[in-house]
Amino acid sequence: MSPRGMHGRGTHSPRRGPSDSPMRLNRYLAFCGVASRRGAMTVVLAGRVQVNGHIILDPGQEVICGADRVKVDGEDVRAPGCWVYHAFYKPRGVVVSARDELGREGLQPYLRRMREHVFPVGRLDRNSEGLLLLTNHGKLGHALLHPSCEIEKLYLVTVAPRPRPWQLARVAGGVPIGQGEYSGPVQVRVKRADRKGAVLRLTLTEGKKREIRRICQAVGLRVLRLRRVSFAGVRLQGLEPGKHRPLNPEEVAGLKALTGLEL
Repeated sequence: MSPRGMHGRGTHSPRRGPSDSPMRLNRYLAFCGVASRRGAMTVVLAGRVQVNGHIILDPGQEVICGADRVKVDGEDVRAPGCWVYHAFYKPRGVVVSARDELGREGLQPYLRRMREHVFPVGRLDRNSEGLLLLTNHGKLGHALLHPSCEIEKLYLVTVAPRPRPWQLARVAGGVPIGQGEYSGPVQVRVKRADRKGAVLRLTLTEGKKREIRRICQAVGLRVLRLRRVSFAGVRLQGLEPGKHRPLNPEEVAGLKALTGLEL
């Protein structure tokens, strides 16, 4: 079958899909937008995937698109009819996962509202909010997260107390953030400040776990609010928490230029 795209809001020209030739299970799941190939391996090894009614634990098991019935967590997985790309405002308190062992609110209630099976690109911790990209294009998700792409991410971070010049200089230059890790260079601007604290604009290209919080902690700043407002040239502007929108053609073209992929 061939994915079909439509010109207009968030969709693009047709792209060839998988044929009826055998495909590795983890590659098939990635193509269907379940996760990246590596993430799909984790899903398979966790026993969450069935093929023709049988649980499969081998990511290398071959399946045939359109012939084999594949399910993840009991739900059918099908090759996409077209590639889709959406911007989503993750609310504070939501875990970037469809499943959470602690029973905390995840993305699934929001993803169910979408017609296509999509997955989030990137991560935000539970207490952070802001922009996530949602797509069913596995290669795009992998490319945007690969360190070689050096994708810019812009955050508005409310901190206390009001940072001093030396603290801002240390944030910009990189600091130890634990376990032998160091943060890379960060662009820092003070958006506004008062006697009690400030709102900082932080731009970085790394994606280490809880990196901004660890950077601020290293220089004695407490994060009160953390919101991602831009990722890979896509902006959060105009979205409310819990809402999503398709990317416009210019935004998709920007992702294409960054990754070199046909979108």
